[in-house]
Amino acid sequence: MVGMRTGRLRVAALAGAVLALTGCVGGTPLPTLPPTPTTTPIFASEEEALAAAEEAYAAYSRISDLISAEGGRDAQRIAPYVTEEVLASELEAAAFLESRGWRAIGHPTVTKFDLQQYSETRTQAEITVYVCLDVSTVAIVNADGKDVTPANRDSKVALEVGFTGNARDALLISSSEQWPDSSIC
Repeated sequence: MVGMRTGRLRVAALAGAVLALTGCVGGTPLPTLPPTPTTTPIFASEEEALAAAEEAYAAYSRISDLISAEGGRDAQRIAPYVTEEVLASELEAAAFLESRGWRAIGHPTVTKFDLQQYSETRTQAEITVYVCLDVSTVAIVNADGKDVTPANRDSKVALEVGFTGNARDALLISSSEQWPDSSIC
């Protein structure tokens, strides 16, 4: 009887060990990890990232210039080119023009577009550039067509512009600040 009882205990112990190893008894089963996805960089090089940022900035500028020329009306048209944070300041600037009846005539010219920083995660690219604008041909006029451009305005403006996006054709302007030193232009 003792031999039979020992045999049953061994079978029970062996069955318990097999079940424990297969994850059917107690504890949390070990998760199966998905295969590591292979990622393709968004941009093959810094030069490619800079070119995409330049294209995105040109598209943004066309709409921004149009909104300014129309006195800030329908400013929401800028939304597809900027992040939510930048959109708020764009709408505020347009509202300023519209509330005064001002509009811009002429177009700024990009004289320099230099890469400052580029980084990329598996899903997002971040690009920062220096942009130099020649605004000497741009004037702000009131509803009567009188020039209200500040007389002491610099003809060259240096900006630090940030871009973010998850694809070459999906870069958005994420920041735009006047750079304090226009000598970079």
